[in-house]
Amino acid sequence: MKLSKPVKLMTTAILLFASVFITSKTPNFAEWYIKNVYPLIAAALSFVSALFPFSLFDVFTVLVVIALLAMLVLMIFKKIKWSKGLYIIAYSGLSLIAYFYFAWGFAYFRNDFYTRCNVRKAEFNAQNFNEFAKSFITDANAAYFEFGSIDKNDINEKIERQYEKLKDILKIKYPNGKRKPKQMLYESLHTKTGVSGYFGPFFNEIHVNNFALDLEYPFTLAHEKAHQFGVASEAECNLYAFIVCATDNDAQLRYSAYISTIGYVLNNYYKTFPDDYRNLIDSVDNKVIEDLKLISKHWTDAKNQTLSNVHKTVYDTYLKTNSINSGIKNYSEVVNLLISTYNILVK
Repeated sequence: MKLSKPVKLMTTAILLFASVFITSKTPNFAEWYIKNVYPLIAAALSFVSALFPFSLFDVFTVLVVIALLAMLVLMIFKKIKWSKGLYIIAYSGLSLIAYFYFAWGFAYFRNDFYTRCNVRKAEFNAQNFNEFAKSFITDANAAYFEFGSIDKNDINEKIERQYEKLKDILKIKYPNGKRKPKQMLYESLHTKTGVSGYFGPFFNEIHVNNFALDLEYPFTLAHEKAHQFGVASEAECNLYAFIVCATDNDAQLRYSAYISTIGYVLNNYYKTFPDDYRNLIDSVDNKVIEDLKLISKHWTDAKNQTLSNVHKTVYDTYLKTNSINSGIKNYSEVVNLLISTYNILVK
């Protein structure tokens, strides 16, 4: 029996969301999918996208918006019946959601870092954190490097070599396709929202905002590459980026790792030891403090607060919908991961 369009749409929606729900509750399946199926998808998509010098993801998002607006105009002027137009919009939306999850989105439902990498989760207590923070500050001071101009191609190659070298420790498939960073087509807009980089899963592309300061670039690039390797958690991507950059012989990469994460450590320390915070800040090298202020001012001056707030709200909701319960606060949870891994994987 032939199904009517509403029944077909409802059936498709039920099957799709049931599949996503079941996968979200079965991390072992998601893990298998990302390890065995996703690398084939990543290789195919990144091969195609690498043929184009511009971001296919950015172009695609504009085309989707244009198509949606065109459909609404046709419906308003009765060139297409509302029932048919809404059906096309709904079915297209479901198709994009399905494509997103099968192309990469199942990564949100994987086992966590500790399970994947067989690392014992350290207890987060005052003593552990205090010892870690002070050790981290000492190492950050020692890693200080005065950035001049950087060779982005060289940095990209070094990060690639590090990921290949650490593939067994980080439990990633290598090469897993191509990861040449692309420029954002709407860089000005992303700058106003404070976005330094993102991964486009529809065409397996990584993007880094050229507005970012040179000392931020290596860490941001390594972070986006972690997403491409099938790591969804922002905290885990921060950890991967830190490990990759901090263990490299290049002073630029090492300092980028510390300057990009020290803020999370300081913020957490202030919340945990407000009375001792001043002493910790005084132990940070003045040159490192100046770089932190430089990064903050650089982004604050360019940021549009309204756009930034909208972006944070939307992205926070997106992360929570995809099993990242802490939402946008997930970025700062890298501190917990660092406490468990710093002495094992970095020092």
